[in-house]
Amino acid sequence: MVGMTGMPEAALARELGLDYACVAILANWAAGCDPEPHAVTLDEVQANVRAAGAALQSLLVRFLQTP
Repeated sequence: MVGMTGMPEAALARELGLDYACVAILANWAAGCDPEPHAVTLDEVQANVRAAGAALQSLLVRFLQTP
């Protein structure tokens, strides 16, 4: 997975001794990495974000309920 950020936060958390986890969603395939190459549309990206957002919400609820 390729992202724009992540490392600065992880390094700072380590320096402070804080537990850190990255939770991310996949909105679109990197150029040329899609198993079935095609032009990526904004509608596809938005649909992926909505679908991942729904799953992310249940993941966070379960995580926050865990002792």
